[in-house]
Amino acid sequence: MRAGEKAIPCKIRRATEDDIPGVMDVNLKSLPENYWYSFYLQMLQNWPEAFLVCEAGGRIVAYSMSRVETTSDPVLLGESEELDVTDRRSLLSRIADAITEALKAPLDHEYRRVGHLVSIAVIEEYRRKGIGSLLLSETLRVMREIYKVHSIYLEVRVSNTPAIRLYEKFGFKKARIIKGYYMDGEDAYVMVKKLI
Repeated sequence: MRAGEKAIPCKIRRATEDDIPGVMDVNLKSLPENYWYSFYLQMLQNWPEAFLVCEAGGRIVAYSMSRVETTSDPVLLGESEELDVTDRRSLLSRIADAITEALKAPLDHEYRRVGHLVSIAVIEEYRRKGIGSLLLSETLRVMREIYKVHSIYLEVRVSNTPAIRLYEKFGFKKARIIKGYYMDGEDAYVMVKKLI
C-alpha cells in the first residue's frame, strides 16, 4: 500500500462453489492464464482450506488457490536451487547428468508434502492496498497449520517485478527458472519458502 492510501475493508474467507464464477471473473480480468470451471471445482473439493477469496463491496475482488503435492525434489523442498545461469552445457547434457545423479540416489529418498500456490490474483482497482499480502499471509498460515506442508512453492513470470517483490517480502526465494513456462513463451521463476 502506498503512503496516503487507505486500506480497503475486505473479508478473507474460504471459497465456496458459489464463488467460482466470481473467482473466474477476477482471473480473467487479472491474469493471462485462465482455468476452466471444473479445475476450480476440483481445487475447492480437494483442498478447501487453501482456496481463499477476498470480498469487498459485496463482490469477490481477489483470490488465492493452492494445493498439496508430494515430492522429493530438493528445489521444491527449499533445500537447493538451480539458478546457475553460467552453466553452458547443452540441455541434453544437463538432462543426462540429472538422470545419472538420480540413478545414484538411494531408492528410499524421502518424499514430503509441499504446498503449491497455483494462482493468486487481485483485480486492478484493488491492487496496492494490502489485499495480496493478506491473502498470501493467510495462505501460508493454512499451509503450515492445517496442511502441515514442508514448504510452499509457486511460479511467477520473470518480468513480474511487483509480484516477485511481494513473494520475497514473505520469505520466498528464487530457486529455479523454467524456460518458456507461459503460453506466450515467457520464462518463470520457481520461488520457494520453507515452512518447517
